[in-house]
Amino acid sequence: MPVHRRFSLLVVLAALGVGGAATIAQAPAAAPAQATATAFEREGPSGRRGELRAEADDQRAGARTAVQASTRGRRATATARAERVNLFDGLVTASAVDVEANAGPGDTRTSGVVTDLAIAGKRVAATVERPHSYELSGYGELEVLATGGDRIVGLRARLTRAYKGHSRGDTVTVGYAAASVPRAAPAPDTETTRERETAQRQAERRTARPERRARAQRAPARRRAPELEALRTARGYAFPVHAGYSYSNDWGAPRERTGTHEGNDIFAATGTPVLAVADGRLFRVGTRKIPGNRVWLKSEQGDTLFYGHLSAFAEDARNGAEVEAGDVIGFVGSTGDAEQTPPHLHFEIHPRGGEATNPYPFLRAWETRRDVPPAAWLERYGTDPGSRPGSLVVIDDYLAG
Repeated sequence: MPVHRRFSLLVVLAALGVGGAATIAQAPAAAPAQATATAFEREGPSGRRGELRAEADDQRAGARTAVQASTRGRRATATARAERVNLFDGLVTASAVDVEANAGPGDTRTSGVVTDLAIAGKRVAATVERPHSYELSGYGELEVLATGGDRIVGLRARLTRAYKGHSRGDTVTVGYAAASVPRAAPAPDTETTRERETAQRQAERRTARPERRARAQRAPARRRAPELEALRTARGYAFPVHAGYSYSNDWGAPRERTGTHEGNDIFAATGTPVLAVADGRLFRVGTRKIPGNRVWLKSEQGDTLFYGHLSAFAEDARNGAEVEAGDVIGFVGSTGDAEQTPPHLHFEIHPRGGEATNPYPFLRAWETRRDVPPAAWLERYGTDPGSRPGSLVVIDDYLAG
């Protein structure tokens, strides 16, 4: 994820000497911004394994990790790989975890992939290339490809209950990479120390206000949620868009940037309230380049639901906020890569936090206040569901939750 930092510019004025003659000393060259890169293969209660760090013009390589930093080239790179991963005696396994961080001046991009991920012996994904979170069969939580600033973590598993001799609270991290290159510092000026500090404070005050305004403009908008009466189904679900909507079964349609459409687009006027589908907790409330203003909802049954392209968030839509089915969490819009399309909600269902499944049969039922019986999927699609092997089991689990 790119990280942008803005630094104030200090204007250096020449001081007038005796008799009005201008005296300007030769300013020394600015010190180059130091590039840094860090990586390690694994970290647990017993410590770290395979940790490497590089600064300035340095590079190091180990069995599973490599780091390189170049102040002159203004680049930094860190990579980490782990194979045959086994966490907490088989609770989490993967054939490989690969992460990478690449940095230029003030900008870091991260990427990663986890292969053959399984939880409690059950395979949940052949490959994971985007951030996900999973429940560990009631024993804890697993974050996959978690990013933050200039770093990425391949797997981070934390126990919330004791498991096979491992204590509650034990945390294991597999695959860590971080890289950063600060923006170049301004060259030292020729004024006295007091004059320099005064000029710098004045320059920072002048730039602080525009920077605060810019941050406010970038921040996702929030609106007061109207009081609505949303009708629930027998199992406590609500349709995600309040009224005046239209949608079709566009699951799997080709997409230029993401490959295929992993949800359904529900079209409605800009500002139409968007509702929590189920009781649960909000997370990852914020803005990304492709989905625009987006929010995730984790239901009490452990399913995750994704809402994208919102025009604004509701005032109470914050990370960790507890919601009930029918609560307003945002408003229909066309943010992100949907700016050239009619306003709509991009909606996804991830049963048990795993890969996405087609929301269409659920939406069709929810709009008439019905629940989808487990047999409905087979009745609609017969023996060819048009999805990956195992989807029928996943959907059945979801409906039974």
